[in-house]
Amino acid sequence: MVNKKSININYKNQLKTMKTTKNLIAMLMIASLFTFTACTDDDEEVVNTHDDAYVDVLTKKMSMMGNIKYLPIFFAGGEEIVEEGSSVTGPDGTEYDLHSFWAGAGKLTGAGAMANEAPPAGTYTFTLKFSDGYVKTLTDELEGAESTVPMISVTYNAETNPQTIEVSWTESPEADLYCVKLTELDMANTKPLYKVPMLDKTNTSHTIVLDGSNGWMRPVSDLEDGTQYFVVISAKKVEEGTEVTGASQNFEINACSKTKITYQE
Repeated sequence: MVNKKSININYKNQLKTMKTTKNLIAMLMIASLFTFTACTDDDEEVVNTHDDAYVDVLTKKMSMMGNIKYLPIFFAGGEEIVEEGSSVTGPDGTEYDLHSFWAGAGKLTGAGAMANEAPPAGTYTFTLKFSDGYVKTLTDELEGAESTVPMISVTYNAETNPQTIEVSWTESPEADLYCVKLTELDMANTKPLYKVPMLDKTNTSHTIVLDGSNGWMRPVSDLEDGTQYFVVISAKKVEEGTEVTGASQNFEINACSKTKITYQE
């Protein structure tokens, strides 16, 4: 004779086991879902595309012993930018290296060879390398603008206290602003001693006061007795549609002249 009570108990145990098994499976599925999601989040690599990077190409025009010379100048910047692997290619296929300079980390510069004619107008392609290995390509247009070189005249007043350097220049009608600097003779590799980055285009004179006041980028004490320095006037024209701010980028042409003074204590 079949024991109904025993059958009912076995059936209930089976149901209980099945329910427990279903719950366990559900818990395992939920756990695996969280694990998969966590692994996906951990494994997903965030790429820094260095959107703060910038580039600029401009023409530098100079009067050298009565002759006009040109060369292209390049600037590039961005956090963690490195010189190795960074370069510029001109519209004619000429390649130029970029390198660090006195401005410090995050900024590179470069230049072409001095020539009797302006560098070719067109698109300059910058290949920028960053310390994380990322490579970014940016372009800038050189429009081929021209500007008159201002002729500089300087009077150094060594006997006054404080000493002054009176700078005057001829007008450059195309200029959007003027910039005055006092530099070492090795201009490319040393930080300017004094710089006023933006004087109104109506100005044709400026006085440098050797007192360490506004415009001095280094101590006046860096000047050495009997040493020669350059006084530079630059007539700068910005790229079309760019606001005139004096910032060191988005220039189209920098027409400049310079003269030497010998500092006296």
